[in-house]
Amino acid sequence: MKLYRFDASLARPIEQYGSLGASFVPLMRTTMALTIVCIRLDAGGVLGRHPATQNQLFLVVDGTGEVSGEDARSHIIAAGQAAFWIAGEMHETRTQHGLTAIVIEGEAIQPADWMAAL
Repeated sequence: MKLYRFDASLARPIEQYGSLGASFVPLMRTTMALTIVCIRLDAGGVLGRHPATQNQLFLVVDGTGEVSGEDARSHIIAAGQAAFWIAGEMHETRTQHGLTAIVIEGEAIQPADWMAAL
């Protein structure tokens, strides 16, 4: 067994798109064009509105926040829930109290095949 870290001390800031209090830790890149990162938003943090570069699954593992998609309508999201944006879809994430999520990006991601809808 080998143990690994992805705690906040390893995080890199996210400053694009007017983001505030946002950071990420790269977790994995695979040969099949799949990227996995851990995103942290501090209390009052914003991951500013921007287009998804690929299909993107945003899995909240701690905290609560609000996500929006192309229509900019806000939806509450909490630990144990996920948002999915298709490539090119404009989206944003905000939190009042802080949020941690694992983000999986890749062309082949199709969560409807495995996950239960809200």
